[in-house]
Amino acid sequence: MKQPFYKTEVLFRALLKRDWLKLLFWILGMLAFAASGAGKMEVASNPATANSLYTMFVKNPAMIGLFGPTPVNSPANYSLGPIFGQTMTLITGITFAIISIIYVVNRSRKEEDDGITELFRSYSIGKLANTTALVIELIFLHLLMAILLAFSIQAQNVAGLNDFGSNLLFAFTTSAQGLLWGMFALLLVQVFSDASTTKGVTFGLFGLLYIIRMGTDATNLSLGWFNPLSWVYLAFPYVKGHENWTSVILTFSLSLILLVISYFLELKRDVGAGYLPEGQGRAQGKKALFGFPGLILSLEKKMILGWFIGSFVLGLVYGSMFGQMDQFISSNKTVKEIFVGNETAASAIRGNFMVTLFSILSILVATFGVILLIKMVGEERRNRLEALYALPLSRAKVYFTYVLTAIFSVIVAQFLALLGIFIEQLGNENVLSFTEIMKSGMIWLVAVIFVLAILSLLMGLVPRFADVIWVYLGFLLFMTYLGKLLNLPKWLENLSIYSQIPKLPVEKMNLPTVSLILILALVLILIGYKAYERRDLITG
Repeated sequence: MKQPFYKTEVLFRALLKRDWLKLLFWILGMLAFAASGAGKMEVASNPATANSLYTMFVKNPAMIGLFGPTPVNSPANYSLGPIFGQTMTLITGITFAIISIIYVVNRSRKEEDDGITELFRSYSIGKLANTTALVIELIFLHLLMAILLAFSIQAQNVAGLNDFGSNLLFAFTTSAQGLLWGMFALLLVQVFSDASTTKGVTFGLFGLLYIIRMGTDATNLSLGWFNPLSWVYLAFPYVKGHENWTSVILTFSLSLILLVISYFLELKRDVGAGYLPEGQGRAQGKKALFGFPGLILSLEKKMILGWFIGSFVLGLVYGSMFGQMDQFISSNKTVKEIFVGNETAASAIRGNFMVTLFSILSILVATFGVILLIKMVGEERRNRLEALYALPLSRAKVYFTYVLTAIFSVIVAQFLALLGIFIEQLGNENVLSFTEIMKSGMIWLVAVIFVLAILSLLMGLVPRFADVIWVYLGFLLFMTYLGKLLNLPKWLENLSIYSQIPKLPVEKMNLPTVSLILILALVLILIGYKAYERRDLITG
């Protein structure tokens, strides 16, 4: 019997040779994402502005739920370093985690689904060689990322961000989170028998822990030590006297434990199998399955239902933050003077908070739509669509079924999330009406549909590069979270479709702009269809 790790080094070199361009793109993108904020927070150099930011980000429970906490207890100490640490640590760790989940599942379970792993196993390699090569690559990548990130921040020589130890702590705590969630994904790869379910469950766990940390951060921060996602900011980089490498050690330790369990489970299972295999189908199919739309809905119903439930629960959590916001406004007499200085201050603050919250919510919903729509490319790669086209099935029906299913699903998901917000905030003193919430929240679906239109175009023209849509989603998240705070160039802001959406209720409705975006989205979808209709199917 071959040793489990036999020929690991061969597969590692093969992975690097195959993925070097993708990894290089990832490294450069993450450096641009995480390090760019270091030199862009000039706003914090102004003591008056720093005082305002302290009031908004440190004392406001709602903003703590979005960005995470900080132990800073005085506006005088809320300088560039703590501001950067609080606003960038969580979002950077989340980005690392999402990319790692997608990459690990694609290079493990997805390759099992496609038969690539079985082909490897037919050669003289160990049973754990492929997984180990992937793990080594992931460790190497995150270690390199951490070092480059620390040096890139240091090289900018920004006052408050020029302590190399703090930069190392920031870099390692965020990259360690990426490694951890890669190991979570690897563990669930052993449990479930297909890539789609594995991604869905991993992201579901990720979302659950995110929702939990939103509650514990504002109530009892010590509970965060029981939440692996909270470890990313409990290191408190750039806060002197509170910097803590314990969270990094905990993250690496849990990653090692998950890896050992994954190894044990993989040794005991067959290639392509999972410990929770797919259930047996019916002896006779439902009538709905005789149509292609019914088939798609049947295949994806579990994921769609899961996202619907998750959206509603997330809406309930976000709704509770409106109560926290109202309490913050009523209990802090200086807030009105700091932000507006007149009797409409509270309304203005609440309105801007709604804009931020609803835009972030819509990006999460867009992620759901992308996962659902991009499955068409996956089915095409596995030659399943080619088999279906042997039947009297048009490309138009396949293409528009996927597109319309994704669009209708995101509409329902956004509605359920907003419904959850409305229900949860009914007990507040300043209750928002159903119409106001729906009007201010549903407008962001225009941007979501545009994102799906871009993906439709990519799937039609260049399906092998359809994953580029994840880069754009990451860019949208970055701009939504930190675009205004970093005072980025106008041209960069304009690249985000979210900058074109009217910010209700702060701004007035701009019907011509909204109509133009929807028309452009329709054009992109139609161009994508025409390209899909004329091109050859991709295989492998």
